[in-house]
Amino acid sequence: MPSEPPHIPRREVTGAWFMLLGYATLLTGMVWDGQWHGDVGPDNFWTAPHLLLYAGTGIIGLTCLTVVLLSTWARGAATSTPSVTVLRTFRAPWPFLVGGLGASGNLLYAGSDLWWHEVYGFDIAAGTTPSHFGLGLSIQVEIFAMVMAFAVLRRTRSERWGLALAIGLATLGSTSAFGMVSELIFDWLPGVAPRVLGLGAAAALVLSLVIGLTRSWHWPAATGLTFVLVQGGLSLFAPAATRWYAEAIGQPMRDYAANMPQALIGFPVTYPLIALLAGAMTAWAVRRAVNPVPIAMAAGALAGINTALFYGVLGLLEMNLPVTLAAATALGAGTGWLGWQCAVLLRRFGERSFSVVVTA
Repeated sequence: MPSEPPHIPRREVTGAWFMLLGYATLLTGMVWDGQWHGDVGPDNFWTAPHLLLYAGTGIIGLTCLTVVLLSTWARGAATSTPSVTVLRTFRAPWPFLVGGLGASGNLLYAGSDLWWHEVYGFDIAAGTTPSHFGLGLSIQVEIFAMVMAFAVLRRTRSERWGLALAIGLATLGSTSAFGMVSELIFDWLPGVAPRVLGLGAAAALVLSLVIGLTRSWHWPAATGLTFVLVQGGLSLFAPAATRWYAEAIGQPMRDYAANMPQALIGFPVTYPLIALLAGAMTAWAVRRAVNPVPIAMAAGALAGINTALFYGVLGLLEMNLPVTLAAATALGAGTGWLGWQCAVLLRRFGERSFSVVVTA
């Protein structure tokens, strides 16, 4: 007999879509802010890109708080989503607890970013300050929460498209945290571009994650399509918004501003081709009943290879291409394995329920 579909309250379904809206807003502000730093420069906490970024975080935080409160007061059938009881009072589904913690951290580091700007001024490169590093990690936690929320769903076509869109947003949005962490971890490797390893690992993780969650060729391909839409839309928006905003507040463009969309070089535009290839590999594995773990690892290795070749051939980063290519392939395969294991855990979210009590 087929198993009964999990019970997921409407508040969690609506909350997942609002979390996606919040992160899309946050990502738009983050990409716009990067374009502003490159083309104009002068910066403070209250610029429009910053406010858009923090508005997205506010949407995520309020959404998570609302879902937690409604879950605490709810009557009737319990959710099948794994939940945690906080302070013996509040019942929080895991995706919304994680999202709330990420949003809280984001706003906390926003305060430290405001202090940093007040003390040291404007025009600082992202990733070089403790506040930017904390912001990047907090945003990554929000990304994980968004993916977790849609991993619980997957019951209808629209919910699976929501997962594909969440993965497309996560692919581009993970560049900040993965790039900064990779520069801390791999900076000592001779001839290797640390950022290539970080971005390759991000691509491998999200690609193997969607393979493991859906077990179908359609949805890796769909994530490639959503990535094209996200990257294309941001590439059109960010340069135009930067020019308009600079004129509106009387700031001149930099003399060397190339007006190049930062979103096009912030992550390989060739990633959708790898997503299509991963979909084909998944379809072959399903038809032949092949062990899917090596497929996820192969997809991760391809993501690493694609990243190294993209930045190496274009000469955007200094590197020894053969050495970086070998390191990106190995790390991509390992991250692909990790993504599959994470998908196994997330698939269980909709299959059984449990709760944990947190007293402090």
